Amino acid sequence: MKKIIKGWKHLKGVHCGSAAIRDICIHYGHKLSEQMCFGLGAGLGFYYSRDEGMNPSRIIQPRGPLMEINFLRNFGVSVSDWKYEDDSRQAALCLRESIDRNIPVLIQADIRYLEYFDSRTHFPGHIIAVCGYDDAESIFYVADNSFEDLQTVSFENMEKARSSKVRPYPLSNNSVEVEALVPGDSYERMILRAVRKNAEMMLEGKTTLRGTSGVEIIKKWAEDLPGWKDLDDWKWTSRFTYQVICRRGVCGAAFRWFYRDFLNEASQVFPLSYWETLAGDMGIIGDKWYEMGVLFKEISENDSCGSGFNRASELTFDIYDLDKGVFSLFS
Repeated sequence: MKKIIKGWKHLKGVHCGSAAIRDICIHYGHKLSEQMCFGLGAGLGFYYSRDEGMNPSRIIQPRGPLMEINFLRNFGVSVSDWKYEDDSRQAALCLRESIDRNIPVLIQADIRYLEYFDSRTHFPGHIIAVCGYDDAESIFYVADNSFEDLQTVSFENMEKARSSKVRPYPLSNNSVEVEALVPGDSYERMILRAVRKNAEMMLEGKTTLRGTSGVEIIKKWAEDLPGWKDLDDWKWTSRFTYQVICRRGVCGAAFRWFYRDFLNEASQVFPLSYWETLAGDMGIIGDKWYEMGVLFKEISENDSCGSGFNRASELTFDIYDLDKGVFSLFS
């Protein structure tokens, strides 16, 4: 049997989670931009993980916790967290049953096992929308932000991708079904609620299974950076950090330019005197993040790190002050 959700449409995007949400919005008749989806999900954040058992041994993540869940809740969907399932066969069965009912499913997956990426690097935080399957070919059809067309994943690799235990984000078939999407409030109120929630999570910190996200974690990273020169994998850690800041679906500046675009779009939905100022401030923060990413790229390409990590630490303290200041205005 072959089944693809009736009327499903996919558009290539920038960021995995917001692009998947945008596709689901299209499916249910809502023409929202990817930036608006990201902003309505209170998508900004900052994680920092240290673990000698990871590859690389230091990983940052400039996206906030539960963006997809935050979006759905803001939109009026009754959901509190991702659904977790230890039994991979049961998880696959539930996935097929949802598709049979024309219900798209968001899942988290390790890109190492998504054959269309052809990647040897583990990254279990990737989010895709599953929209079909084919028993004869033993494949699932998925919508992935990086590709124009639907991609296929074998049943075997999908199981591996959804249950990967690679740190710092081990998976247990994390998923959420989106049965309907009907706004429970005005866009004006949803936008204000999301901006305030993002400020609260950044200033007060938010702890989930992934760890703690917030501006104070940026400060901890800044304090730790000078010691990166002693890491055995300092070159790879630097390269991966550059990728996370500038290339891996973050719109070039750790999502800060992406959030700036959301704020500018919000000003078109309903004008407020301070939108322009907040968007401008977020753009400046994005510039600093981009500078940081370029620095890590340069460090990774040199034979010696020299004083690069000290300079990175100084920049990170600047970013900490800027992020904290602008989110204080949001709150």
